[in-house]
Amino acid sequence: MILAKSRDKLRSLKNYLGLALSVRATISDSKSDFHKEFPYVIPAIYRKLADELLVELHLLSHQKNFKKDSIFSTGLKEVFSKFTSGYKPSDHVTKLFDAICNCNGFDPSEINNSSEQLVSKAKSFTKEDLNSFLTKMNNDNKGYDYYSRINAIGIYKLVSEMPLFKEGKEEDLNKEINDISNSLGYQYSRVEKDISMYKSNIEKMKQALEIISLNLKTK
Repeated sequence: MILAKSRDKLRSLKNYLGLALSVRATISDSKSDFHKEFPYVIPAIYRKLADELLVELHLLSHQKNFKKDSIFSTGLKEVFSKFTSGYKPSDHVTKLFDAICNCNGFDPSEINNSSEQLVSKAKSFTKEDLNSFLTKMNNDNKGYDYYSRINAIGIYKLVSEMPLFKEGKEEDLNKEINDISNSLGYQYSRVEKDISMYKSNIEKMKQALEIISLNLKTK
């Protein structure tokens, strides 16, 4: 009788541990889910992007003080769009984005809608509109202060779309990014570094695609 009870307790403990471990998926789990949803060969030039986003979203999905807001959604969509420029076959682009999001518990439709809405609003944002938006975001995000480099790209995209800075000087745009970073509690030096790295990598990507295109034409 005692032995039977001990076995039941042990079985219950194993079931509990199994459930606990299954809830917190590993990066291997995420990658496995990704390949099931996207069973296609990713061209070498885009492979690093897919892998980095997979890892980044996996880590963020386990951060208790991270919140997926419209700035993050805008940054994620912008990074993905810029670094999949020229991707072929083109009909795989949406599938790739959906798979990267889904395997880490992010809703791609929600990300797309949130990004599109913010970018659309930003195109007619005044300084007052921006301040109101940031105030509301700070109120909504209380308790969620985890910074991701994707947020930095979201801020850059937001400011770049505003009429005030569309054709303005680079220093004015940088000053606004500084102000927004401070408003959201982000360290500007880190935001600036991430944006600078993003711009540099975009340029490298463009050059790589140009070289590939040239090589294809000469064959």
